[in-house]
Amino acid sequence: MVGDVHCEADVLELVLDALDALGVTTVLCVGDLVDGAGDADRVLALLEDRGVECVAGNHERWFLTGEHRMVEHATEKVTDRSRAFLETLPRVRHYDTAHGGALLCHGVGEADEAWLDPDTKGYALQDIPTLRDLMLDEDVRFMIGGHTHKHMVRMFPGLTIVNAGTIHRRNDQTFSIIDFDELTVDVHAAEPSHRVVDHQALPIPPTPA
Repeated sequence: MVGDVHCEADVLELVLDALDALGVTTVLCVGDLVDGAGDADRVLALLEDRGVECVAGNHERWFLTGEHRMVEHATEKVTDRSRAFLETLPRVRHYDTAHGGALLCHGVGEADEAWLDPDTKGYALQDIPTLRDLMLDEDVRFMIGGHTHKHMVRMFPGLTIVNAGTIHRRNDQTFSIIDFDELTVDVHAAEPSHRVVDHQALPIPPTPA
């Protein structure tokens, strides 16, 4: 899976080639494809041509509605093909796994700007209503998201959350592989070695009381 992309076309191509070489059959992307110093059109073409299953992030929503165009390296325009691709992206996608349903999104569920990282706690957690909704949703046991640019695996009652990380040049550029059979998450460096920089178990969440 690929985290927030932000126009990093060269790194994205490297990562997609690596995932193919590693035998990954389904590639997911958590959104935030536009707004960055690289080439938005090339990023969108790569994702579409390679059949990557994407959701829209807040930056896609902002671009399509003309909001927040003062952000650094804002994408000002794209080709008609790119815009058509962006307009087809859903906010969430659902998948079946051997251990329960999985939800692909950008932030937390439908809330594409919800901030959840390894240190989020207390009132900040209570301020994410979509988190509680997903914890109580019996059809969702795993959530794959992004937004924070920090890869993680974090468990809540009824829900295990995996953050895909990011390939943004200002952060540690990584990509992740989830094995739902072995219940593991490997985080790889997005560089020619593609070395594993983190290996974690993917816990099956208990059903909430």
